[in-house]
Amino acid sequence: MSGPRLCFLLLDHKGDEYFRDLVTTIRVFCPAADIVWFDAGEVGATEYTADIPRLAASRPLVYAKETPFFFDAFEWAAGRGYDYLVNVETDMAFVNSDFESFVASTMPTCDYLAPRLELKTPNTSKWRPYRSLRGELPELLDILGIGHTHRAFNPGQVFSMRFVESVLNAPFYDRLRRFVERNQAPEHSFSLVEVLMPTLAEALGLPFTGYPDEFAAYNRYRPYHAERSVWRAAAEGVPFVHPVRRDPDHPARRFVRSLISSDDSK
Repeated sequence: MSGPRLCFLLLDHKGDEYFRDLVTTIRVFCPAADIVWFDAGEVGATEYTADIPRLAASRPLVYAKETPFFFDAFEWAAGRGYDYLVNVETDMAFVNSDFESFVASTMPTCDYLAPRLELKTPNTSKWRPYRSLRGELPELLDILGIGHTHRAFNPGQVFSMRFVESVLNAPFYDRLRRFVERNQAPEHSFSLVEVLMPTLAEALGLPFTGYPDEFAAYNRYRPYHAERSVWRAAAEGVPFVHPVRRDPDHPARRFVRSLISSDDSK
């Protein structure tokens, strides 16, 4: 029996050597999956493409204002026969071949898998994505028809095609799209996607869950992983780590490259 048809959505603005590292780790450890690239950089900024298809919807985006990418990618993916979409970034590295089987065993009972999921963010939260959203929050809650928000971490979210189709067919989709596009302005909230996606899952009535607790230490905002941390993830069967410093001389980056080299040489 074949596994699920998986597509990695790679958001990147440079197409540089770290882009190439991530693509290589995915191809080594998730060989059955497709990869597509949303180029968020300025025209002419790309160095390498590693023969990854570039989405026609690609456009410049700025740091922590990447939410439009998800909706552009959802619209592209609709009807293409994928089972699941996963967003990835170039400071991630896959270190084990278990991700496809993990998705296959986890996702049949849910439509959205959220890294570092926390339910019902308190109104007093000082978490920056929520704090910066307070001025826009009444409008967002009105759009979604819900009275609270949830919290997740961006890299490594997994979306079923039922999630994607439910979003695109939602009666509030056009209004939500306009809200997300306005969020691009500098005065609007920071990292909206980390509030929106887990909250959207509930608003759509879809089952959702978080990654296992033991994955949390390996997928975080900061600090960057040390070499030993990446080694431990590889030894413990954790599928990927984030963040790995974008520096060719950093020991963790060198270790990731050694994993790729050793696997390719088998």
